[in-house]
Amino acid sequence: MFFLIAYAISWTAWIALFAQHLSPFAWPGRWFYLAAVFAPHGAALVSTAVEGGRAELGAFYRRIMHRVPFRWAIIAICVPPIIYLVRDAVSVGFHLPHDSFFHRPPRTVAALLLGQLAVVLGEEPGWRGFALPRLLGRFGPIMGTLILGVAWACWHLPLFIITGTPQYGTWFLPFALELMAWSMVMTLIMMHARGSVVAAMLFHASANVCAFTMWQPDAQVFALGPWIIAAGIAAWRMQWESSHAPLTAGIC
Repeated sequence: MFFLIAYAISWTAWIALFAQHLSPFAWPGRWFYLAAVFAPHGAALVSTAVEGGRAELGAFYRRIMHRVPFRWAIIAICVPPIIYLVRDAVSVGFHLPHDSFFHRPPRTVAALLLGQLAVVLGEEPGWRGFALPRLLGRFGPIMGTLILGVAWACWHLPLFIITGTPQYGTWFLPFALELMAWSMVMTLIMMHARGSVVAAMLFHASANVCAFTMWQPDAQVFALGPWIIAAGIAAWRMQWESSHAPLTAGIC
């Protein structure tokens, strides 16, 4: 039910944007965009209410707002820029197109940071507050994360045909692989952060700001390397740790 509702609302809003040639970042198109972004959160609420009623909704929000350990909050924020800086260093070494966060006007960076508040509040309570615990409980940390990563990436598909979005004019497959890599690292961080969805929000916001300010479509495929390596390390670590201690218990 969760995925059906999230996709139905988001894709309807995004297709309406496309059909009416509206900008997602100017009114009235922004209303459609916000409706799409908050669809996973809304889908989680409906699904939670159906499963357990009002009492379960209260428990859901207590899990969402679970305090993230300070160390893991810092790690969640710092991992994306470190990986993107490694990617930029590799791009420079191979003379590939690259950009820098530090070359962006402060106003642009501030707007991105503010915009990420809506993105993470709209998405993460659904993807990692509702869906991930259920997928981990059924499929385990690696397969459950991969399933969520594919669903999360495919949810963005309409954005690739909407002018003005960061995805417009780029390739879907590298984007999907990158989001799957993000998902793997995020799950590992959440496991160590006692299942805190706030940790996922911090990671997501940090990764988006880095991606939007340092993204170069011409180097899209090559730039996957550092993220694939990070995801591989995260998957290995989760596999090793899950064989020694049930880390998923904090999320499930």
